[in-house]
Amino acid sequence: MGKLLIDEQPLQCQPSLAIALGGSDEAIVLQQLHYWLERSSQVRDGYRWVYNSMADWHKQFPWIKSRKTLS
Repeated sequence: MGKLLIDEQPLQCQPSLAIALGGSDEAIVLQQLHYWLERSSQVRDGYRWVYNSMADWHKQFPWIKSRKTLS
């Protein structure tokens, strides 16, 4: 038996980040954005970037119903 209840890749957030941002959803979204930026090879004007449509972001965070949280 594994450590996780469901066999899928977990999303992580640090409690101190959730406190600083006012919620776990915000911390998970920011952590995931950081994850993708670290792996992105897209650079414009010296800044790394990632692109996802709002529908794509909602696929990564299906429990987040508020567009405000994702924008």
